[in-house]
Parts: sequence; C-alpha cells; structure tokens
Amino acid sequence: IEERWGEPLIVSEWQNDDQYRSKNGWQGRDLIHDKHSPVRITEYYVKYGEGQGLPAALFEKEEDRKGGVGTTLTGICTFTSRAESHKGYCHGGSMCSVLDDAIGWCAFVATGNCLPWSGFTVQINTQLKKPIGVGSILVVQASITKIERRKVFVQATLISDYSSSLSFSSSSSFSS
Repeated sequence: IEERWGEPLIVSEWQNDDQYRSKNGWQGRDLIHDKHSPVRITEYYVKYGEGQGLPAALFEKEEDRKGGVGTTLTGICTFTSRAESHKGYCHGGSMCSVLDDAIGWCAFVATGNCLPWSGFTVQINTQLKKPIGVGSILVVQASITKIERRKVFVQATLISDYSSSLSFSSSSSFSS
C-alpha cells in the first residue's frame, strides 16, 4: 500500500482518541476518525508532490522540496449502518463529512509537513454521482490542484472498489 499511496500519516489524536482529545481541550469525539463514528477513516497515506506552488524559502535545500501541488492523500472509508438515511443507503451528509475531512488533512500536509489545524475549509462544492450503500468500504482520495498564497485548492473523490468508479466528488478551497 505504501508504495502506491505513500507514507502513513501519523496523527496523535487518532491513536488514542479519547485520552488525547480530552487532555488537549476537545469536548467530544472526532466525527470521522473515532472508533464509534458512523462513517470512519482509520488512517491516511500521503504521497507528497514536488513543492510546486510553495515559496522556495520554505526549504533549506532544493532537494528537500516536497508538498504543494500534486500532493495526494488516500484513505479507506467505512460507511456503517449508523450513516443510513434512505433504506439501505448512506446519508449525503456523511459523504460530505468524509470529503471535508480528506480535503482538510490534504491541506494540512501542503507544506510537506503535517500541520494539523493550521487552517479551515472556506468553500466546498460536492456532486453525488451514485448512492452509497450501508456497509460500503470506499477509497477516499484528495489532491492539491493549486496554491494561491494562503489558499490551497483540493479536489477529492470517493471511489468504489478502487475501480475508478466515482461515487462522490468535491472541490474546495482551504485557507491557512
């Protein structure tokens, strides 16, 4: 998996969600990464771009350049019965939440380092391609398409069976 999707993204709060979050001021559980979430991404993998769109001053040496446009975040997403809306199908909001999470974490790694909570989603546009059934396991993938100063533009998709059949797609802008 690492060869195809990149290196694992290690985030402290996902490793021990309850203790880490309460100790660091959160009041509840993570909507997407908690073990009890209706729709859950257990981990992400990141494949960094070559630093396109980032200021050269971020890097001591040219060979250290990574992140920026082309950086891709990939994860496996499980939609449980708790995400159900219409009989047998998941609520559209659960899909939007997954895409918003992937977009955010993709933007957090834009500099080539993971900087959690270094910005927020400004706008998200989504398009439902087909319904997602309860119990589905999909691949979520987000890629940085453009950077303008402090804005990071990300395209995200939910893919069924990794067959390139899109279930949902989204584009957004993220500001740090």
